[in-house]
Amino acid sequence: MRKPLSYSLATLALALFSGLSSAQSEAPSGAPLAEHIATVIEAQPIKRVDPKYPPTSARKSQEGWVKVSFVINKDGEVEDPVVQDSSGLKAFEKATLRAVKRWQYSPAIQDGEAIQQCRNMVQIDFRLAGSSGVTRKFMRRYKAVSEAITNKDLPLAAELIAEMRDDQLWNHTESAYFWLADSYYAKATDDTVRELKSVRRALAVDTDAVRTSTKQYLLEREFVLSINESEYNEAMKAYDKLEKIADEKPEQLAQLAPYAEKVKELVKGNEPMIRKASINEDGRVFHQLSRNAFALDIAEGDLDEVQIRCDNKLSRYTAVSKSQWHIPSSWGQCSVYVSGSPGAQFEVVEVGDYIGEI
Repeated sequence: MRKPLSYSLATLALALFSGLSSAQSEAPSGAPLAEHIATVIEAQPIKRVDPKYPPTSARKSQEGWVKVSFVINKDGEVEDPVVQDSSGLKAFEKATLRAVKRWQYSPAIQDGEAIQQCRNMVQIDFRLAGSSGVTRKFMRRYKAVSEAITNKDLPLAAELIAEMRDDQLWNHTESAYFWLADSYYAKATDDTVRELKSVRRALAVDTDAVRTSTKQYLLEREFVLSINESEYNEAMKAYDKLEKIADEKPEQLAQLAPYAEKVKELVKGNEPMIRKASINEDGRVFHQLSRNAFALDIAEGDLDEVQIRCDNKLSRYTAVSKSQWHIPSSWGQCSVYVSGSPGAQFEVVEVGDYIGEI
């Protein structure tokens, strides 16, 4: 007769706690004791207002998504919401920002006192009931773009992609395949920045209509391109996702594994890490830090502000070339938001000690 499951769990729990107690009691008398730093309770949602579906987008059967970053202040209110990326439709971005500003949380608590919680990001999906698959018109256009790229008729491919972008008559599946097509074009024209952006947008769409083999291809490209752009945290996130779906092509993961190890060694080492960046059309650049100090080296154009968004601290500074910022350990993991004139070029130079999440 099989024993009840609760009995097995109780026995396992007893064994675990017995081992913990024994380990604590047998510690050498002269061993250093761990020092308590802080007890932090994360902010919890109280009210989340759903964004209103833009009427014009609904009439056109448009779907989309928006990734938004925001700060939760000591009163549990949302501050400084910023669109980090989207499927490309401005109407959805505006609707998301209006809704998120009305959200309310119980504030994060550190050692009994309310604190800011500054690294928060969610993706809002805009979906219509009954929408799935792709239309015949979209499929004809997608095949025409693919054929033009295959035939190396890149001017025609650029024209067709521009027409599809201008129409923006996409549901979620079409959005994924549009950005996939755009990534193919960017790769054919050696535009790595555009390819990386399009690859990430194709991956952001949660749909089973995209085959696993296509997702594997996209994650592999994100891994490689992120390394080329010195976005090492993003590269390792792509690698981790690839590990979870690599059963069909284990040889693909095996080829990338040595590069993943090299990334870990680099990030956790002492050599400066340099990322060349350019302010996008929305006037900003995001960068997740892996070290506890960094500097900006402005090469061309104007930068306005540097926001450092950490787990429990938000700080703003003017963007001064060659200045160096040091991150106190009490701030936690941090991301940098740099704003300025579109096209402005600069370098993010990370130095100091490893504080990342790899």
